[in-house]
Amino acid sequence: MKQASFFALAAALTAAPAYAQTVEDDTAQEEGQTRVELAPVEVIETPAPQPAYTGFDAVDSGLSIVGEQAIENHESGSGDLMDVLRLAPFVRHGVNHFSVDQEDLQDLRPSDISISGGQIYDNLFMLDGVSVSNVHDVTENNPFNYNEVSGAGAQSVFLDPSLIGALELRDSNVSARYGDFSGGVVNAVVRNPSDTFGASLRIGYESDDLVDYIYVDGLDVDDSNPPPTFTKWRAHGTVDLPINEQMSVLLGFGRTVSEVDYQLNESYGGNFRGHSSTSDQFLIKSVYEFSDALQLTGSVIYSPYESEAANQNGIDNLIVSQGGGLTGKLELDGETGETVWNIKASYAYSDMSRTAPTNNFSWSSDAPSIDFCSSTNCTVGGFGDLDQDQSEYTLEASLTRPFLGGEFSAGAQLSRTEAYKARLQDNYAYSRGEYDPNTVCLDADDPACIDGEIALPVRFDYKAYEANVEINQASAWVEHFQSFGPIDIRAGLRASRNDYLENTEIAPRLSAVWSITPDWQLTVGGNRYYAGDFVGYDIRSQYPDLYRYEREGVISGSDLVYSSDDWVLTRVSHLTQYRPSTLDTPYSDEFTAALTFPLLNGVGRLKGVQRWHRDQLVRSPSERLEETQDGDTFLRTVYFPTNEGAKDYVGISAEWVGSWRNHTLSTNVHWEDLTSRSDNAGGYFDILDPEGLATDFILYNGEIISMAELETIRIQEDFATPLEANISLQSSWLSDTLSTTLWLYYRGEYEIIDDTGVNEVVDGVRYDLFDTVTRDASLWTNFNVTYSLPETDFGQVDLQVRVSNLFNDLPNTDYSSTNPYQQGRSIWFGLNYRI
Repeated sequence: MKQASFFALAAALTAAPAYAQTVEDDTAQEEGQTRVELAPVEVIETPAPQPAYTGFDAVDSGLSIVGEQAIENHESGSGDLMDVLRLAPFVRHGVNHFSVDQEDLQDLRPSDISISGGQIYDNLFMLDGVSVSNVHDVTENNPFNYNEVSGAGAQSVFLDPSLIGALELRDSNVSARYGDFSGGVVNAVVRNPSDTFGASLRIGYESDDLVDYIYVDGLDVDDSNPPPTFTKWRAHGTVDLPINEQMSVLLGFGRTVSEVDYQLNESYGGNFRGHSSTSDQFLIKSVYEFSDALQLTGSVIYSPYESEAANQNGIDNLIVSQGGGLTGKLELDGETGETVWNIKASYAYSDMSRTAPTNNFSWSSDAPSIDFCSSTNCTVGGFGDLDQDQSEYTLEASLTRPFLGGEFSAGAQLSRTEAYKARLQDNYAYSRGEYDPNTVCLDADDPACIDGEIALPVRFDYKAYEANVEINQASAWVEHFQSFGPIDIRAGLRASRNDYLENTEIAPRLSAVWSITPDWQLTVGGNRYYAGDFVGYDIRSQYPDLYRYEREGVISGSDLVYSSDDWVLTRVSHLTQYRPSTLDTPYSDEFTAALTFPLLNGVGRLKGVQRWHRDQLVRSPSERLEETQDGDTFLRTVYFPTNEGAKDYVGISAEWVGSWRNHTLSTNVHWEDLTSRSDNAGGYFDILDPEGLATDFILYNGEIISMAELETIRIQEDFATPLEANISLQSSWLSDTLSTTLWLYYRGEYEIIDDTGVNEVVDGVRYDLFDTVTRDASLWTNFNVTYSLPETDFGQVDLQVRVSNLFNDLPNTDYSSTNPYQQGRSIWFGLNYRI
C-alpha cells in the first residue's frame, strides 16, 4: 500500500518558488535638494491569481471567502461546491468524501461538512443570503427504508459551482447578524449581473474509463465485484442582459447527470441496470438602481434534484428520491444620510419526497408465472410514495450608521417554517404464499392472487398519515464597533424566541483586536451560538403503527378460494416511537484567539478555536409506557429526546497566503480534537426495525446491531480527522492564456469504527466484527489546467483538464472484500465558451 506522510507535504512546500521581500531604500537629503532613489521596477506581464481564499480580517477573524476565480481553479469537476471548502482549516469532510461506491458516485448533492466540531446539521447554510438549512432529519441515506426518505440533505436547495460568485465561510468569531447555528455559517453568493452583455457555456465529462481504481496491497480482488462503471456530465450557462442604464439581468441554467450501473443479484439474473441522478438549475437575478443611494435586487432560483435507486433483490422496484427546491427574494438596499439600511423578504421551499411502487409482493418461485428469479421467494414492488417538504418565509431588516465615534448596527428578523411529511394512501406488503394449482381468485382485481397458482395470505398495512410542524420565530440583534487607540472592539447581542421550543435565546458576541504594530494584530473573541430548529423527533412521533392481516383460503370442492374480503387483523406492531419533551436549545460557547501578521510578501495567521457544545439533542434510553388504543391496552417502547449530549472541541491552525510574480501560494495546517462528554446517551435516532426489515447486522462493542445503527454511532467520527493540511499553488502563464492549479491536501492518520475482517459466531449466526481501527495518512493531489484558445469574432474557448489524486495515493476510504476499490487517479475534461 502506498504510504503518505507529512514529509511529502513539507517537501512540496519547500519546492515552491522562493518569495521575495520588499526592500525599501532610504531617501537622502543634501544641501538645498532632495534626492529620492527608486527601487528597480519589474514589469510582470501576467498577474498572479487571487488567493485560494481571502479574509484575514482581524475583527472578523472567522471569515474566509473563496472567490469566483478560486472556485473555478480548485473545483474537481464533480459539481460539489462544498469540496472547495477542504481549503479551509476548520472544515472537515467525511472520511468517505473520495469514495467510489456506486451510491456515492451517483449522488450529486453537496457534501456534508462539519465546522468547528459541529454536527453536519448544526450549520447555517444560505444561498445568496436566503436560508436553505434543513429542519428535517438529514442523516438517513438508505432509499429502501420503508418509512424514511433519503433525498434530504443539510442544504435543502443548492447550485452548481459555475453559477456561484463567491463562497463565504464563517467558522468562528461570528457577528451577531447570524443565528440558528452551533457549527458555522456558509453563504453561496450568486454574482450580480454585469452591465455589459455576455454569455457563457461550460460543459464537462468524466467516466470510469478515466478513473484508475486502486486497492490495498495484498488484497485478493478476484472474487470481488467488478469496479463501478459510470458516466457524469455537466452543462451550465449564463447570460448577462443589461436592460438599460439602471437595470441588468443575469440568467443561469444547467444540468448535471450521473449514470451508474448496478448489478442485480445472481438469483435475479445478475444483469446490470443503470440508475441516474439529475440536478437541474435555473436562476434569474435582476438589479435595478433607482439612484446611487437606492438599489433593488430580486432573484428566483429553481434547483430540482432527483435520484433513482432499486434494490438488487427484486424487480419493478424503482424508487425516485427528490431533493432541491425553490428560493426567491426581494432585497432593497439604501442610504439615508449616514444610515445604510437593508430590507429583505425571502421564501425557500424544498421537496424531499419519493415515489415508489405502491405495494410489495414476495412470491414463491414455485409458481409457474414467477419465472424471473431462482430464489425461494421473489420480490416485486416497493413500499409506496412518501411526501416530505419544507417551506420558510422570512422578513428581515438591518441598518448601520455612525454612533459615538464608532459604528452601530442593528437588525430584526421574522420567520415562519412549515415542515410536512405524509404517506397519503395505505401501502401493503404481501407475503408467505405457496404454489397450489387449485388456487382460485374470487376477485379478479386481487393484486395478491394469481389464479391457478398462488395467493399470498399475509399482509402488512402501512397506514396513511400526515405530520405537520410549524415554527414561528422572532429575532433581533445589535452590534457596535468602537476603536480605543490600538484596541478595536466589536460587541454584539442576539436574541431569539420561537413557539416551537418556546425558549428565549440570548447570545452575546464579542471580538477584540489589539494592533500591536500597524501590521501585527492580536484578536480574542468570546461568543455563544444557538442551534437551529430540528423537527425530526416531532415528525416521527406522528408515525402510525404497523398492522398485520391474514387470510385463509376456503375449500370448495377441489378449489382453494381466496377473497379480498377475508382479511382479518391478527396483530398490531406498536412501533418504537419518539415522543416530544421539554427541551433547551442546543448551543456552543466559544473562545477564540488569532494573531495576524505580514510574512514573506504575504499574510500569515495563527488561530485557535475552543468550543463547548452543550445541551445537544440525543435520545434517552428506552422506556416502556402503558397506552390504550381502540380499547386495547399495551406497553409501547418509547424514546424521549434529551439535552444530555455534550462535547468539547479545540482546533489550532497556521495559515499563510502570498504571491510572487505570476504565482499565488496558499497554505495551512490544522489540528483538532473532539471529545464526547455523553458516551452513555443514545444516538441521534434509534433505528425503526419492525418485523426484521433491516437485515444487515454486525457485532460491535459486544452487541448485535444493524449497520444503520452503526452509521448513527460513527457519524461524528467520520468528520473528526485530527490533522489536515493544504498547499494550493495557482499560476498564470502566457498573459493569462494558460493557468494551472496544484492543490495538495494531506489527511493524517485517524481512528474510526470499521470492519476488522474478523467474524464471530453468536447463537449459531456469523457476524462481521466491527471495532476501532487506525487508518493511514493520505495525500490527495489535484492538478487543474485551463488553456484559452485565441479569441475570435465568435468568442473565447477554454479547454480544461482536471486531474484528481494525481499521484494515485490510497485515500483510505471504506472498503470491503466484495467492494475493495478506492479512487486513484481520475480525469475530468471540460470546455468553456464565452462571448
